[in-house]
Amino acid sequence: METLLGMTTFVLHKVGVAGRREIAERLAVRPGITLWQFAALAELADQGPSAQSTLAGGLGLDPSDMVRLMDELLHDELVSRERDPDDRRRYRIALTGLGRRTFTTARTVVQKVENSTLSPLTATERAQLLKLAAKVHAGLSQ
Repeated sequence: METLLGMTTFVLHKVGVAGRREIAERLAVRPGITLWQFAALAELADQGPSAQSTLAGGLGLDPSDMVRLMDELLHDELVSRERDPDDRRRYRIALTGLGRRTFTTARTVVQKVENSTLSPLTATERAQLLKLAAKVHAGLSQ
């Protein structure tokens, strides 16, 4: 195990898995959404109303999985779907008022888990870790 714990990518994976599990468990309780639903709400909060295909691409989801996810969000009235005024062949997905409130609650839950997970680090170390992880992530897409 000493070999594995000496591998940065392995340690990051273990931390990520633990954090993701805790986030998923807490989101299921309050506000009662899945991790994928949170990701879709977050993407819409960041990007604004988007074509369903654009949203699927941003989340890295297969189109059939995206349809199921959108059906869930529409059923729960967290998003709305309407024709895109720029291209009537496409649909545009937008957060509803309930979706925005749900996202705000969920983001607070996620921040609490992140604070707990990263509690051994100082604020400066957390900022540095985020900067370094973002740099590595950016390098993956090149």
